[in-house]
Amino acid sequence: MVCFQQAVVGAYRHAADTIDRLRTRTSDGDYAYYVDLTYFMVDRALDHHTRTQWVDGEPVTRQRWHDLVATRRNPGA
Repeated sequence: MVCFQQAVVGAYRHAADTIDRLRTRTSDGDYAYYVDLTYFMVDRALDHHTRTQWVDGEPVTRQRWHDLVATRRNPGA
């Protein structure tokens, strides 16, 4: 995912553009959770209502994706 790489390198401005493209491409509802995951990776609050229901709940899923980004930034930490 391009948004994962953008989150790792801190390219948050580019991540916002990616979010916009993802919203357009998932407007039919298929894979719309990708938008949520991008927000989680860049540690931003959702600015939309989501219909996605996460198995472990949103906070746990958010933390998991954010941790993946942090681990990639600091692989030895």
